[in-house]
Amino acid sequence: MEVSRTTKERVGLPVYRELRERLDEFPLGAPPHESLDEILAELFTPEEAAVAARLPALPTPLPELAARLRMKPEPLQAVCEGMADKGLVFAAVRDGVPFYSLMPLVPGIFELQFMKAETTPRAMRLARLFNTYYYAGWGRSLTTTTTPWPRVVVVERQIPAGVEVLPYERVSELIRTARSLALTNCYCRHEANLLGEGCGAPLDVCMVFGRFADFCVERGFAWRVDVDGAMAALDRAEEAGLVHITDNCQQRLNFLCNCCGCCCGILRGITKLDRPTAVASSGYIVAHDEDECTACGVCVERCHVGAIEETDDGVRVDLDRCIGCGLCNLVCPSGALTTRRRDAVEPPPKTWRELQMRMLAEKAGRGGR
Repeated sequence: MEVSRTTKERVGLPVYRELRERLDEFPLGAPPHESLDEILAELFTPEEAAVAARLPALPTPLPELAARLRMKPEPLQAVCEGMADKGLVFAAVRDGVPFYSLMPLVPGIFELQFMKAETTPRAMRLARLFNTYYYAGWGRSLTTTTTPWPRVVVVERQIPAGVEVLPYERVSELIRTARSLALTNCYCRHEANLLGEGCGAPLDVCMVFGRFADFCVERGFAWRVDVDGAMAALDRAEEAGLVHITDNCQQRLNFLCNCCGCCCGILRGITKLDRPTAVASSGYIVAHDEDECTACGVCVERCHVGAIEETDDGVRVDLDRCIGCGLCNLVCPSGALTTRRRDAVEPPPKTWRELQMRMLAEKAGRGGR
């Protein structure tokens, strides 16, 4: 793969190794690979890498960062602002004070590189590098911990009547209770488009919430919408047969993606890497009535993870592979497919921070890998 001379000259500098080791401390980590070395050298200048390698994971006020890094606030802020504009560092202002923190490689830096749907030579180069690194590193890191980072949310109208539904299981509730809402382009499908492997599903249906939404809007990675706008995007996503995936926690969510099994980095963990625990299933599962089934095959095409297949004896449903998205039910003409509550449902962590701490503890328990 061709790499710009500037990037070639940067690869191998000690500061990039330090940055990679820092990124590897996040729950999903940053496993070493030459493609990652090139990614970091492409995204960060040496000065930025030196600062980023010392930034905390939680937003920290500029004066505290300056003292920690032994830098003057003004030049440190300039470097952090430059990285925030590139989607490498999170930035926010509280009571007039700037706060900064390092983004994880995933979820974070990777996604932000493709949210603007740019088609520049640099974007294409990054798509090739990230695709290589997916198979060599970050895709496999989806199963580094027992607790998955993302979870599936069932299509709400497929929830059976009379079943107790918790707020975090209703996609409409996730949208209506979000402090801030924004839409963005699907980074995974745009990456696939850059590689000439796109599936044609809509791009502008992924959502970001809360402070992360504010950050994305301020930096040009997303655009503000109200609840009606978000719900309209949700309808378009369901019509296109896309799977709802969000943070595997109950409160203070950061995103709601609408995913396909061919392009999505999360679902490809199942379809390409054969890792069924790459995402937490919803609290629901498909129910198949063989007597009602006409074996039309429509559901086979709709399932993004290969849980439904046609056999000589008709349609077969692999319940161990079903992620409980509810999309197959929407297109079943005979009513043979319905949704039922799973027999055992473990609630996700309450907050995003609790999720991160649990994943870090599990990662440490497995020796960091």
